[in-house]
Amino acid sequence: MLSKLLKYDFKSLSKILFPVYLVSLLLALVTRISNMLANSFNILSVPNGFISGIFVVVLIAIPITTFIFTILKFYQNLIKDEGYLMHTLPVSKNSLILSKTISSTIFIIISFIFTILFLFVGVYGLWFDSKFLSLLGDLVKQVDTVFILLILLSILISVIFNQVMIYASIALGQKHNNKVMFSVIYGIVLYNVTQILSVIILIPVMFLDPNYQTYINSTTISDFGLINGYLLFAFCLSFLFTIGYYILTVKVLDKKLNLG
Repeated sequence: MLSKLLKYDFKSLSKILFPVYLVSLLLALVTRISNMLANSFNILSVPNGFISGIFVVVLIAIPITTFIFTILKFYQNLIKDEGYLMHTLPVSKNSLILSKTISSTIFIIISFIFTILFLFVGVYGLWFDSKFLSLLGDLVKQVDTVFILLILLSILISVIFNQVMIYASIALGQKHNNKVMFSVIYGIVLYNVTQILSVIILIPVMFLDPNYQTYINSTTISDFGLINGYLLFAFCLSFLFTIGYYILTVKVLDKKLNLG
């Protein structure tokens, strides 16, 4: 049944988001053409600056818009009127929330990939620049592989954590008459609680390391083993918070629903 839920969620999100991505691609092409024309005709420099400014704003907005739409879909499908249908399906609350989490995470990752591709198109066009790729390859070679992997994992768990934390806020907020206002309040509370607990846990660990002060005073990353250890610890902490908020969301929606 999870596969059917995922299919429904992917279809629902794609109807909204893929047109947004298509328009962004067209704007990237327009920006590239505008840059080429501005290089040949100085009179077009002002319109080109305006187009480029819009393009930058759109690039920033792509992942943000995707994230907002995924949260809205969760709210509409499980809390608002559509929830009457979704919660009568012969599936567990865990499956419903897991489907939302997986589909949303994949679309957010897609949005980041598209943002990078559209930036490349807007700057270089539809062809690959060998010098750019060579420079990127050299940069990757200079950085520790484990460090890159931990950074990517940290970004991934951060995306999932923020979604699940908001899911938990919405789940707690739906128990009240003013669902939106209380969801925002719970969101602020959960965010601050998470930050305080993270500081309480991480700060002592950092200062217990005798090499920490030397590291933060350094202008370059010379000890990837040290930073990798902190990244791994932070990742595990975020993972535990994510699991905790996910379980909280499932338990709240399973015990008490206030739809409509």
